[in-house]
Amino acid sequence: MASSPPGRAPAVLDPASPAMGERLVEAWREGTLVLPLREDTTPVRFPGLHKSVLPASLSGPARASLAGVGERFAAWRLIPQENAPVIVRIPHVPPEALHQGLDREIAALTLVPAEVGPAPIAFHDEATTSPIGHPYVVTTDVPGTAAAPEAWTAAHCAAHATLLADLHAVPAPGRAAAALGADPWADLPPGPPSLLAEVEAETAAWRRDHGAVIAEHALEPFLEAALARVADIEEQIAQLDGFVLAHGDLCATNIVWDRASPEDVRPVPRYIDFEWAQGDDPARDLAIIGGSVHGGPWYVPLDAEQVDDMVRTYVRARAAHGTVPASVTDVAALRERMRAWTAYDRTAMLVHVASRSRHHAVHRRVLPVLRGTLAAELGLS
Repeated sequence: MASSPPGRAPAVLDPASPAMGERLVEAWREGTLVLPLREDTTPVRFPGLHKSVLPASLSGPARASLAGVGERFAAWRLIPQENAPVIVRIPHVPPEALHQGLDREIAALTLVPAEVGPAPIAFHDEATTSPIGHPYVVTTDVPGTAAAPEAWTAAHCAAHATLLADLHAVPAPGRAAAALGADPWADLPPGPPSLLAEVEAETAAWRRDHGAVIAEHALEPFLEAALARVADIEEQIAQLDGFVLAHGDLCATNIVWDRASPEDVRPVPRYIDFEWAQGDDPARDLAIIGGSVHGGPWYVPLDAEQVDDMVRTYVRARAAHGTVPASVTDVAALRERMRAWTAYDRTAMLVHVASRSRHHAVHRRVLPVLRGTLAAELGLS
């Protein structure tokens, strides 16, 4: 573990560095990584709804391995000697660059069905008091590995659609982030929900923060087209009769696959990385996985017939959970919203990829594919 001069705070470590792995092991050994809930305020809060997943021992020998590094988080697998592994996700970007607070992700995870994703264990949102010098989230581990977009089959699509229906069986009253406490939707904004206002604000931020990139790559028509698509469904969003707990970022890298048993060859999915989770339109999660607009490790190329099959499987699976709202059974309206969500999501990703393409080879390779498929979808090619 990295040492510091006496009287000074520990050095701030790179969240993906070997030294961070050493610090995680030390924090677990000392029993400071996950603290039990106290009556007074504690930096690490544990949602009482999931006390059953709290490991029997919160200290002792352990080892850590880097599970992956995403756009905003480094994920570590911490393997205690006496307990099942846990996942520690550490932001490697400033707090203001996160979509929402870590407490919101933990709150959403308290609502996620057990077979869908990880269970929350703890979170720490203050770097100054954190035992590892960074905010972090601790969850149960989810076994499996992501499948490359080109490896997806009809069985993958069907399994994903079925699991998504399980997640969407959790209702929400509107578009809002979940909150810890007795009422997870206490922060629901008043009045009818608006997606257009969100996209207008995001577009203004892209222009402010990435104006030179947008000009260099001639992306302004994409922004205008995405806004027009979202404007077309604004009335649907305002009148939607079936908001759900949505993952919000269900691209291929956030879906891991395992087998139900060694003898079972069928792919079994589970979802990870719920940092964008909130109450939302179910069409959002359906759209993000892929379709005609794809590129990179995130989006699965699917033709119209494959998307139709996935949507039909999803609607049937929703019916197994009870009454299905008209906003889902009206497949034409559902698909229209999916196209608008695709325009919004992929335009956001296009701006992101373009902004990183000068310095990152993977984004440089993805850029022309994503740009070309999105241009075709938006009628700009």
